[in-house]
Amino acid sequence: MNDYPDRRMGDRDREETRRSPRPRDDRNVATLLDRLETDLLEAKSVPFSDKCMVEREEVLFLVRMIREGLPEELDRAKWVLQQNRQLINQARREADTIMRDAEAQMARMIDEHEVTQQAMNNASALIDEATRQGADIRAAAIQYAHEMMTNLENHLTDILVNITRNKKSLGDSNGI
Repeated sequence: MNDYPDRRMGDRDREETRRSPRPRDDRNVATLLDRLETDLLEAKSVPFSDKCMVEREEVLFLVRMIREGLPEELDRAKWVLQQNRQLINQARREADTIMRDAEAQMARMIDEHEVTQQAMNNASALIDEATRQGADIRAAAIQYAHEMMTNLENHLTDILVNITRNKKSLGDSNGI
């Protein structure tokens, strides 16, 4: 499953493999790094040391390929990062807009509620004032009617007294 050149291949076979055109996927930086790591892990160890022997040309070839692939990978990563930043900024702008709209809506609702409360309070105060004025007017009208009737009664009494006196004085004149 390994598409790397087999260590048992001859130098001539390896040169052909190295020079043969590789598919585009083999130029992927991650794939090239995997190949370099595999070559280093499979390299022959130097006896009594933690050093290893690698084919210089193969390792240099992989390093050159990685260097060639890095700018493309970095450009892609920068593009993805830029896209992420743009999306985040756009999301922030949308969130700010939504928050401003919600705050404005809330302020309108509070104002409407306050206006409604004020209108209800004003209406209640007007009704109370009208009821009080109506009661005052009624009481004043009753008192006025009472005074008028008392005055009328007094006048009628005075008239009746005058009539009775005049009648008596006429009755006395009849008998003269």
